[in-house]
Amino acid sequence: MVSNFFEKKIKDERLRTLLREGITLAPNLARLAYRLAKDPRVPVRAKLFLGAAVAYTLSPIDVVPDFVPVLGKTDDILILSLALRNVIEETGMAVVKEHWDGHRQTLDLAIELINAVSDMVPRPLRMVLNRYMRTD
Repeated sequence: MVSNFFEKKIKDERLRTLLREGITLAPNLARLAYRLAKDPRVPVRAKLFLGAAVAYTLSPIDVVPDFVPVLGKTDDILILSLALRNVIEETGMAVVKEHWDGHRQTLDLAIELINAVSDMVPRPLRMVLNRYMRTD
């Protein structure tokens, strides 16, 4: 019981650190997404999901309205993270590395952040989305 509390606390602290540092990664992540969307090696289905995620983020219609403090952008961030994770998994790290501007350490941090945030999406919803996103 006590060890579970500490494990959860450590994960929460790591996630907070990732989110703080993630703000500085936003420009690199946006460039990465743009470049991957243009790359012919990225599967069309992955590009479509990424495009839909960007469109959802820019759309005024949201599951959680953007004017709601803190929570307003949460759904946007979760969907973008899922889409980026899918593109990265479907394309492979070699292609991702070609398009990354920053240092290797910042790419590792970005991947860790994307995985941590997309893992926050409830598992049943992730499974449904994965069924439609996968190209195999």
